[in-house]
Amino acid sequence: MAAQYPQRMSAGLRWAVMLIFGALWLSGCEWLILHYFCAQPADFGPVQHPWAPLVLKVHGWIAVAAVFLLGWITARHVSDRWPQMVKRVSGVAMASIGAILAVTGYALYYTTDGLHDLAGAAHEVLGGAAILLALAHCRPHRRARRSRLLQG
Repeated sequence: MAAQYPQRMSAGLRWAVMLIFGALWLSGCEWLILHYFCAQPADFGPVQHPWAPLVLKVHGWIAVAAVFLLGWITARHVSDRWPQMVKRVSGVAMASIGAILAVTGYALYYTTDGLHDLAGAAHEVLGGAAILLALAHCRPHRRARRSRLLQG
């Protein structure tokens, strides 16, 4: 009997995930570039790029949608596929990183001083690296790829 693989995420949900999380990642990268590489020198120290506040606001607005989508995916996609044990490690890692990014994002908004700096460093590093985990998770499963190759 052939192994049962879970059906793919619906096209609409897959499109929403890629659009929202992709826009979130790109806006975060844009802010990092503006913040670290485009600051303007001034008499009293560097001044942020004029677009940096707007990009950060857009990043925050997209993050609200991303947190909603993370909850939806966790409730539906993860619970439907948990028994199959396919990509469980990368899926749990993605959900965990998403939750940590949400917490550190809120911490950046609501904290100051040392905790703010720690949350910022964690958010920047995990957010920048999240794309690698997402690409690894979205890659077709090895056994599913092999069976498609044998059939075709």
